[in-house]
Amino acid sequence: MRARIPVTLIPCLLALAGAAHAQTTCVADFSAFGQGRFAVEIKARPDGRFDAVVNGSTTNAATSPVDEVVRPGLNLAADPHGKEFAQFNAAERSLVHLQGLRESPKTRDFVNLPFSPADVRRLRTFDLIGKTDKFGGQVLMEAFDEQGASLGKVLRRVLVATCR
Repeated sequence: MRARIPVTLIPCLLALAGAAHAQTTCVADFSAFGQGRFAVEIKARPDGRFDAVVNGSTTNAATSPVDEVVRPGLNLAADPHGKEFAQFNAAERSLVHLQGLRESPKTRDFVNLPFSPADVRRLRTFDLIGKTDKFGGQVLMEAFDEQGASLGKVLRRVLVATCR
C-alpha cells in the first residue's frame, strides 16, 4: 500500500527540503587580500527559492542552487585554455581554478581550502550577485564527497576564501 501525500502539501515539502539542505550562514575572510570580511547568508523563501545576502544586503533575490556532479579522476591540472577543460562542467572548471590558486606561488600562502578539490564529487553553487563579470561573479560553493557529506564551503570572487 502506497502512502498518499495531498497535492497541496507537495510545494511545502519541497520548500522545507530545500531549506534544510541549503540555508546557511558563514563568514569568508579576504583580509589577506586586502578585501575584508564577507558575511554570507542564504535565506530560504516560502516559494522554495533562496535570497543571497552579503554583509546584510540582499544581493540576489529568488535564486536557486546549482548542483553539479564532478567526475572521479578529474584532471585538476587541465589547461584552462585547452580542449579537455572546454569539456568540463562549471563545477569541474571551478575546482581546476581552486586547485590552481592552491598551487600558485602568488596565492598558495593565502588560499586555504577546507577540502581537497580531488575529493569533491558534487558541488553546490549559489550565485551571490545575479550576474557574472570577467572573473565569474561571486559564488558560494559547498563541496560534497561521494557519500554526500559536506566537505566545506568557500566564497569565490576573483580569489577564494573558506566560508565558516
